[in-house]
Amino acid sequence: MEGMFNPLSILLHVVNAAILLVALYFLLYRPVRKYMNNRTAGVANELQGVKDAQDQLRAKQDQVQEEVMAARKQAADVVAQSVAQAQEQAQHILQDAHVDAERTLRQARTESDFMRKNARDEMRDEVASLSVELAGKILRREVKQEDHAKLVEDFLKKVE
Repeated sequence: MEGMFNPLSILLHVVNAAILLVALYFLLYRPVRKYMNNRTAGVANELQGVKDAQDQLRAKQDQVQEEVMAARKQAADVVAQSVAQAQEQAQHILQDAHVDAERTLRQARTESDFMRKNARDEMRDEVASLSVELAGKILRREVKQEDHAKLVEDFLKKVE
């Protein structure tokens, strides 16, 4: 059994394992750790970039929302202004219509007064011609006082 537990052999195995561990440390562990650190830093940079992009996106969304609100307010102002202008135009149209109606009414009254005056003048002319005609008939024949009164009365009834 002495051959199995040889201290020199154990020491060589321990030294061999230590050399292997040192070689593995320098050949594998350091490059893997360096790669993992670089990868961690890269992922952290990407996360920070995403966070920055999200912040920029939120800022742009807030800005766009403010612009939309401003546009809506401006549209409401334009609509209110248009309604006010439309009401003002309607008021002017109504005023013009009233003025036109009054002018038409005055013109119709003037025309009716003129027509009434012409009708009176025509009636006077007709009364005069009828009077002349009546006088001519009276002169052609002899008319008694009673007949004359009756003719005048009939004539006046006709004229009225």
